[in-house]
Amino acid sequence: MTDTPLTLPEWDAMLDSIRPVGNQLINRWGRTAPSVDDRRDLFRLALSGVANGYLSHIALDPRHPTWTPCWNIAMNMGGPCPDYTYRTTDVDPQGSYRISGFRGTNRFVEVGQHSYELLGHEGPSSVAPLQHSLDDLTLGEAGAYSVILSPERPAGYTGDWWRLAPTTVRLLLRQCSVDWIGEVDARIAIERLDDAPPTTAAEIDRRIGNLGRWAEGMVRFDIDLARWYREHHGINVLTRSKKIESIGGMPNQVYYDGAYEIEDDEALVIETALPRTCLYWSLLVADDRFSTIDWANRQSSLNEAQARLDNDGKLRVVISKQDPGVQNWMDKADNPWGIIQMRWKVPSDAPDPVVTRCKVADVRQYLPSGTPAYSAEERAEAIRKRRIGYQMRTHW
Repeated sequence: MTDTPLTLPEWDAMLDSIRPVGNQLINRWGRTAPSVDDRRDLFRLALSGVANGYLSHIALDPRHPTWTPCWNIAMNMGGPCPDYTYRTTDVDPQGSYRISGFRGTNRFVEVGQHSYELLGHEGPSSVAPLQHSLDDLTLGEAGAYSVILSPERPAGYTGDWWRLAPTTVRLLLRQCSVDWIGEVDARIAIERLDDAPPTTAAEIDRRIGNLGRWAEGMVRFDIDLARWYREHHGINVLTRSKKIESIGGMPNQVYYDGAYEIEDDEALVIETALPRTCLYWSLLVADDRFSTIDWANRQSSLNEAQARLDNDGKLRVVISKQDPGVQNWMDKADNPWGIIQMRWKVPSDAPDPVVTRCKVADVRQYLPSGTPAYSAEERAEAIRKRRIGYQMRTHW
């Protein structure tokens, strides 16, 4: 007698939900005659959207919250800032939670409250997300902290408290480090304090059914955002942005965005003064889908610990495919065009940058005469430190 093999129709239904994603995205991308490498790269990005949908949506339960990885090199969506690590968790806006742990030594650690469930399928909020800093809390021995997050302050409770907004369904944790090797990430845990009914099977099935929409929406959102910057900010410029603040950017941060489009023998030289005071600043380059160029193995970003300021106090950065032999180089890799983003964190003022296009061979005409040469050996050591530093951060 032959046993009849079992089937799992729910598996087929899930596969059907993600089946269209690749074709939807290759058409949305709009790259003319994509090469085999282009297609493979987009396939991997779409697959990372599927992974992100599982970790950031299906695996989460507001009854039992836990921080899961959100964006990193393996899930490179939305122009992740290389100095940040990102984690997320779902919350019930009617629930009560305790967030606790140890502060660490990072430049800052912030928890944002967000109203989106499926990023890319809901319109941007007109209200900037609530943002909380661990540095506003009472820190005890070894930097220990504890804060309650709830709609109302608990009766008789006198400790640290953050109000949970009635529209909040997600928390986004950002940790910023400028010295990736030397600084220590915060340790952070979240627990629900009030009782809640078990998550229903229908809710679990609903989230699984959202997987295709999540994967497509995440990547499509970023493709559209890159195109929006190109069309509205311009090419080979950096312009102050207000859009990013309305779609989930930090409300206490000033962003400059623009598109680059240069030939392989060309470069962009960015020149800017720095704010008189500023908690943190950085620049990054991303591709035309707003995926940040591999920041562990390429120098695709710079911050105060990685860059060199000139004697006049200004920052000058070169963007190009070819290494121009100066410390402040950002590698655009093989991308024909992409996004530049600069950010000032809690700045006293916001100097506007100037961007100049030139040949790589002529870069030094736009740099101070005393700009030192940067050897291949120095570059290799800088990349080695980035590779090690990236892995020492808490991404997972």
